[in-house]
Amino acid sequence: MTVVKNPIVYSCSGCSNLAQIAHDISSMLDSDGIAEMSCISGVIGKVKPVAELAYSGRPIIAIDGCGLGCTKACLSACDLTPEFYFDISRFGFEKRGKDENSLIENSVALENIYGELRKSGITFP
Repeated sequence: MTVVKNPIVYSCSGCSNLAQIAHDISSMLDSDGIAEMSCISGVIGKVKPVAELAYSGRPIIAIDGCGLGCTKACLSACDLTPEFYFDISRFGFEKRGKDENSLIENSVALENIYGELRKSGITFP
């Protein structure tokens, strides 16, 4: 029997409300047992255990807060391509300060991302 490991999830490390939503959803994917959250700065910084995980061959989920796409760019700079990519700003939310987070926006983004992952065949415990 082949053991399939959960995807790795990387999120935006910015300082806007959208970055906070990206981080929150990545953390929820981890705590729900759907993906293993890891550190994007450790990947780009080539920190050995973090980089080894990134290059392990597991599927990658990348969640950016806005159209700048820093998480995706960090992965690309390391010759890694996410199998699943989400930009929170594409849900139509306005980029604001980090302390202006909205539970409604967070819930809408979470529902959309979980829905897309479910459609793509990611298994949920």
